[in-house]
Amino acid sequence: MKRFILASAIAFSASNTTAMENSFYLKSSYGKVDTDISAQEARDTFGTKLSDPNGWSFTLGYRLNNFFAVEGGYADLGEAEAKDSQNVFIPDSYGTYYFDSSYKATIDAQTKMLGVFLSTDTSKTFYAGLRAGYQVWDAELKQSGSFSERFEWNDEFDQVADDLYYQGDFSNNETTDGTDLYYGVSAGWNYNNWSLSLEHTIFEMDDRKPSLSSLALTYNF
Repeated sequence: MKRFILASAIAFSASNTTAMENSFYLKSSYGKVDTDISAQEARDTFGTKLSDPNGWSFTLGYRLNNFFAVEGGYADLGEAEAKDSQNVFIPDSYGTYYFDSSYKATIDAQTKMLGVFLSTDTSKTFYAGLRAGYQVWDAELKQSGSFSERFEWNDEFDQVADDLYYQGDFSNNETTDGTDLYYGVSAGWNYNNWSLSLEHTIFEMDDRKPSLSSLALTYNF
């Protein structure tokens, strides 16, 4: 009996040690992105405001203990879009002038991250923490558009006698990249091997600081 109790204690101790050693976690998140571009700046640059994109992230982490973890991941900050169009016609005694144009601009950014997560005790039901690290990011601006311009002359019977027509298209792509800091906060709830958390992460990208506010689901194994 004593041997059985001793063997059970050793087995329990070994299984508990194994559970502590299995400290990996896999996390995915989805939420809303703030591009850090004001409405006025967007109008000055693109002629109209930018849409608010959705973003997502994927993270693999390893807990050294219940308060400290190392993690790496990837985040896609979505695609912010600006669209504008014009349809103008100006009649006068000589004819009618027509002008039509369409414009579209998109901004998208992705980043790869490596950092740490400092938290309260993650073995408890509720926890909160701070994360920070370095990121390698790249962003792309795409612009495209078209226009058409036409002038119609009227004859003495107010019928179209002739017209002059111009049209054109344009497109432009610009890419930037760099290495900067990222940092954020997180508050979560544990249930068995799963965790549900609210997160807010800021990504420094040159003079911009886009952010992702998201809901994250984590599997601990």
